[in-house]
Amino acid sequence: MPEDSIVSALVLGLIEGLTEFIPVSSTAHVLLAGHFLGFQSPGNTFAVLIQLGAIMAILLVYFRRLLDIAVNLPNSARARHFVLTVLIAFLPAALIGALAHGFIKTILFETPVLICIVL
Repeated sequence: MPEDSIVSALVLGLIEGLTEFIPVSSTAHVLLAGHFLGFQSPGNTFAVLIQLGAIMAILLVYFRRLLDIAVNLPNSARARHFVLTVLIAFLPAALIGALAHGFIKTILFETPVLICIVL
């Protein structure tokens, strides 16, 4: 990996870390910064994978609670209710994401002006 790509990756990682847990779009900021840095990632794979650290942090913080829910799912109405509400909240986003995948990937992730307008 060329040295400028490593520096760009570090800058993008820093932007992701600083914007992930505040109410702004960390993905949009990473996409814009990557565009202006000239950082190329096939299909914006880097912008998506860089969020893995934040996902892992959330899982680590809530691991005990999530494990308790998983263990108590067969016996606990509260655990089943929680899982059901998460699924109900997740399904529309999953459906829209599946149906609009091409649009999201080619237009929303690749158009810096649109990203700026949405921000």
